[in-house]
Amino acid sequence: MKNILLLLALGLILPIAKADRRDEDRRGEEPRVILYQDADFRGDFLVLHPGEVIDNFSGRTFANGNSLNDRVSSIRIEGGAEAVVFEQARFHGRSLRVTESVRDLSTVRLSEDRRDRWNDRISSIRVEGFRQRHEERERDSDRMIRLVYLDLLRHEPDDKSLRYYRGLMLDQGWTERKVREHIRHGEEFRRDVVDRIIRQAYEELLRREPDEQGLRNYRNAMIEQEWTETQVRDSLRHSDEYRHKVNGH
Repeated sequence: MKNILLLLALGLILPIAKADRRDEDRRGEEPRVILYQDADFRGDFLVLHPGEVIDNFSGRTFANGNSLNDRVSSIRIEGGAEAVVFEQARFHGRSLRVTESVRDLSTVRLSEDRRDRWNDRISSIRVEGFRQRHEERERDSDRMIRLVYLDLLRHEPDDKSLRYYRGLMLDQGWTERKVREHIRHGEEFRRDVVDRIIRQAYEELLRREPDEQGLRNYRNAMIEQEWTETQVRDSLRHSDEYRHKVNGH
């Protein structure tokens, strides 16, 4: 009798176990992103699917009620989904495209500073599926390239330049910083933009042309140290020459 009951129990349990495994397999194939509060995919979690966005983690929670903002420590990627996470709310600040699971965000750099990591730094997210990715990437890269061109070169990129930098971003993983560095060291920026900015600042603030030493120093600061026009002007405003002119001496 015991053997018969055991067989009956197994007959009931095995189909249930198989069904559970099939459900797990289907879930594994479903494109989704899972955010975890702790490293190694542990702790409280939140499941997101392609097309879902959270523009501000503030006030949002994981599934079990723990605060979400700046609390994500690992990310699981399933079914070909991808996520773009942002340091600040409303998709601002530095960003990171996550295409594979990240067991510990404290191992992923947020900046060139080795101590600056993505752990507990995410404040907004956009989740994408396969078909979304290519279109989204193209739009994001084109928008970023145009902003960089306007910021550094003061004009829109032509179609050839747009295709060139878009290809580098999509195919070789170039970031906005990499594009900026490349343009800053390009001939157009060195030849036209930098000297024009410096000469205009000298003319408006000091009422004269820059001397060779000043031109060389500010040119190096803008190209090598990535100074902005505002920094050049602030530096001139703090010079003795500018103070003497303002005070009428």
